[in-house]
Amino acid sequence: MGKLLGGIYGPTTGTTGNLTSYVLNGQNIIRMRAHSRTRSSERQLDNEMRMKVISDFFFHMKPILKAGFGPAAKNTTKNYYNIAVSYNKKHALKGFYPNVEVDYPNVLLSDGDLLPAENPVAKRVSGGIEFTWDTDGFAWGNGADQVMVLAYFPESGRREMFCYGARRMEGREFLPLQDNQMEQPAETYISFISPDRSEVARSIYLGQV
Repeated sequence: MGKLLGGIYGPTTGTTGNLTSYVLNGQNIIRMRAHSRTRSSERQLDNEMRMKVISDFFFHMKPILKAGFGPAAKNTTKNYYNIAVSYNKKHALKGFYPNVEVDYPNVLLSDGDLLPAENPVAKRVSGGIEFTWDTDGFAWGNGADQVMVLAYFPESGRREMFCYGARRMEGREFLPLQDNQMEQPAETYISFISPDRSEVARSIYLGQV
């Protein structure tokens, strides 16, 4: 991959021969077009299935992934979604083709150096899921951080989330659910993001509720 700083004859986009050019985060990028290969080996099939499984899992999760990996992608040629897929494809899947599945405890929805949630808990309550965390022991400047929560329902493939919820100082967030979701098991996650969206915490898996 090469960077065309202003392009050979100025910024370029599109495909010419075996080269594809595009602009990403303000930088002109040029790549060699990939050549198609026969999909025959189990390793290739396993890789394709892993990409499909993680892509299906992340379907409709882009808002929280953008919040969670956007800071890591800033000022780079990387995209927040590609960072999320790359990490989770490697660390949050289990099994081998054709039996690849999501390893929920190892899923990461955000990654950064912000203070993570202290002793977080997710539990079923009337009408939804209640997320709680300790409000002692953090610097006052972190009190305005906003919580990010997600509940994923394996039976239906649905997900409910708040990307910018209650402040850290409040110690509680309520995620309302539809009636048909109340009896379904849910995989739950929590993280925090700074008010200016420049910093995030590493997400924590809270278990199935």
